Amino acid sequence: MKPLVTSANALRVLATGLAPEAVDASVDLHLSETDEAEYLVTANDDLETQRVVLIRDEGWTDKHTPADLARSRRSVLGRMASFVDRVKISGKLSLPRGWHQYKHGNLVAFFAVPRGASETRWIAEVLPGTRSDVVYWRTTTSDSKTTLEDFDLAGRPTLPDLEAQWNRVIQSATDFFEGQSSAADVDMYLPALSQSPTKGWSYDRWLEAISDDQRSFIDAPATSSIRLRGPAGSGKTLALTMKAIAEVLRARQVDQDIRVLVTTHSWSLATEISESIDSMSLGPLPEIDVFPLLEIAENISPAYASSVSTFTVLGEDSFSGKQAQLDEIMDVIDNFVEGDWVTYRAKASSELRSRLDSANEQDRSALAWDLLVEFGSVIGAAAIFPGAGSDTRYFQIPRAPWMLPLSSRADLEVVFLLYTRFMEGLEARSLMTSDQVLADFLSHLETHAWNRSRKDEGYDLVFVDEFHLFSPLERQVLHYLTRDVRSYPKIFMALDPRQSPSESFIGIAADHVQSSTNFAPEISFGEVTNLELTRIHRFTPQILELIKHIHLFFPTHNLGHEWDIDFSKVESTKDDGPIPTLTTSESHNSEETDIYRVIRDVYPHGRVALAVVDTRQWPRFTNLAHQISQSGRYHVASITGRGDVDGLGYRRRGLLVGPAEYLAGLQFETVIVAGIPDLQAPYVAPNEKSRLLSLLYLAISRAERDVMVFVNEEDGGAPEVLLQGISKRLIRGVRGSFV
Repeated sequence: MKPLVTSANALRVLATGLAPEAVDASVDLHLSETDEAEYLVTANDDLETQRVVLIRDEGWTDKHTPADLARSRRSVLGRMASFVDRVKISGKLSLPRGWHQYKHGNLVAFFAVPRGASETRWIAEVLPGTRSDVVYWRTTTSDSKTTLEDFDLAGRPTLPDLEAQWNRVIQSATDFFEGQSSAADVDMYLPALSQSPTKGWSYDRWLEAISDDQRSFIDAPATSSIRLRGPAGSGKTLALTMKAIAEVLRARQVDQDIRVLVTTHSWSLATEISESIDSMSLGPLPEIDVFPLLEIAENISPAYASSVSTFTVLGEDSFSGKQAQLDEIMDVIDNFVEGDWVTYRAKASSELRSRLDSANEQDRSALAWDLLVEFGSVIGAAAIFPGAGSDTRYFQIPRAPWMLPLSSRADLEVVFLLYTRFMEGLEARSLMTSDQVLADFLSHLETHAWNRSRKDEGYDLVFVDEFHLFSPLERQVLHYLTRDVRSYPKIFMALDPRQSPSESFIGIAADHVQSSTNFAPEISFGEVTNLELTRIHRFTPQILELIKHIHLFFPTHNLGHEWDIDFSKVESTKDDGPIPTLTTSESHNSEETDIYRVIRDVYPHGRVALAVVDTRQWPRFTNLAHQISQSGRYHVASITGRGDVDGLGYRRRGLLVGPAEYLAGLQFETVIVAGIPDLQAPYVAPNEKSRLLSLLYLAISRAERDVMVFVNEEDGGAPEVLLQGISKRLIRGVRGSFV
């Protein structure tokens, strides 16, 4: 079988579940063939794209994965793409501990899927050159072991002549995708999470195009920390990226040595930022490192950066790690309630009793989140491990306002018992959490050894994107990453005050969370300047006016004054668009009929999202999405969790259906908002109403040009906030179907 030459972008498209036999018909991928190899590329690939070569043999039952890995196809392809991204960003063969890598020269072996699912390893190689092309040579198993040294000595198969064919392949793909763009039913492509903010523009061109607010941030002296705040669509990531570049260019002008770190919560966002920097036509910028915080911890901590360990870290970054931790904690809670809870229940406070006794899934998810914060940012941060006397150390920790309220010694005992069970479960399976890695990292950062080495290994400036997602423990780590031990760290933080970290992981259950990650009083960055981005680049003035109106209805959030945004100063730079519409139908069925008619009309004109506000209504919209896709006229994709966004390749035109909470970071020409419950009902608690209004805000802010809101009388009709919007002529009322 011929080798396959492809890209990380193409691997991610394949990882969405696209069947091998459907590749030829896909409008996301272009397949071509020469005498030497097959080539598979996407519309986003170009002449400078890092290439990936798969050396295949006749034993491969599908064209993209070896036979013994076919059942784990999506995981295999996703990890292959992740490895390519890591090489591109860091230029080093440094992988998460759970991959259990071995290295020999430019060769590296690592588990093809998470340990336990398979013992199969890839043998891969990073080719010399600025592209850092990757070759996947073969797999090895326990039944057919090959060491890297033996493989190196045995010689390699002949690679296709990449340079001779790549230009022709890219030109052929360009012609193919340009032809697709004029078709009536062209599918869409949206990058996961953050759409690339640079559009391929050079740094100098962006300097001419940015807003005054963004320029103020970029030009601000890097003498103290700055918190950059702004609502969705205000260009925070772009401003953060450009300021990191600007500081490097200023240092070069005065021949000053500088090290800059841009850190994120996920590999997805780190990759986006790294690609943004590469696209700005400035040549190599080795002064800037772009990594998730967990990756930094694993590369610097002596316990993780040295010998091969016997444990696996849950998740490949803080985001996926936290989601895995929540799953583990939920299991611990369930087992405890079914067993030993009866022994402790009588002495526990009524508050804790009600939370553990509740059969409501949202209550249980909120408790799991609170315990995650407690385990990682309180107990773990204090380096307390289960054992004789360790519970006493925990009981003596002063309770801070951001911590889970625990009103009695009995409550503390229950929480520490849950922590002990959690730790025992991890140890039994040789697992470590990302919080535990970061707690160990923090301990190392407080040593004399790091205090000396940070002058060489630390950073002059630290930039943090999505700062609102960072826990108190993670923020403490940031404090120690700078070089200068004599002054406060210089940290530049981009955040959206309206996005809660708990909402990102547990959705509507965040209403019931009792701990907070929005502040940790004991962490000081010295003098911190707050700058606001007040110009919106994503959506029209008409959409912005509706968002401002909804914003005013939000109940006051107890986040502190530094988290507020003055929406009276926010304005849009986009051209005028249509006034948003509010369609009121009679019933669920008539609402769905009206939504289908709108989709039929707007589908040919760009990317469309159907955002469901109340996740309890998600099942009926799942059925609607299925019915629409069955017509054969539309490409329909569904999102059921934020993890789907991270690995899903979208198309240039089509319909995306999902809960509003999972659409953060994506944008669409048209957003259809539905699944809004009766907010005037007496059983709707104030915190739930706040949550639902926040999701309505999020859904509307995903639209670039057109917003269409749908409600039905069966669910109570339009909420008061939208009815008042009609009276203010911010949204136009439309009578829907009454059948």
